[in-house]
Amino acid sequence: MQTGRPSAKYGVTDALVIGYGNDLRTDDGAGRWVATQVEALELPGVEVRSLSQLTPELSLEVAGRGVVIFVDASVDASEVTVKRVDAEPSGPKTMTHHGDPATLLSLVPTVGELPAQAYVVSVPATNLEMGLELTAATQVAASEAVARIVELLAERGTEEGS
Repeated sequence: MQTGRPSAKYGVTDALVIGYGNDLRTDDGAGRWVATQVEALELPGVEVRSLSQLTPELSLEVAGRGVVIFVDASVDASEVTVKRVDAEPSGPKTMTHHGDPATLLSLVPTVGELPAQAYVVSVPATNLEMGLELTAATQVAASEAVARIVELLAERGTEEGS
């Protein structure tokens, strides 16, 4: 299915970074903060989305990408982590208010090809109370996440160029 944009096969780099979370709940906004920082870098061929939550409609933007990087805050993380993520093996299921990357990926085959690679970058969060600013510790971790994403995209670009 056509996704409305050219494929990487035709010379368009196809990376998508999706930062999500509630930026009104202090550290829960870390994913969105990271997305804003990555977007400000204006990396060639990298599209960025900053969203409150993952929705089924995103499957249209994810389909056919070379790499998709999901960024979210996590109270379970003690450090920035980068992990590969795959579609739910059981196939598509209903995606409700609280979607996750694996569920979103499981919807993609209904509209196009799965991305070649998908990752989840988790940013440690300690405070999810009402507030507009990241805590100092999460700010440091979010900055590290930006650097890790840039490295990941650079490594991927080097691999493609070989």
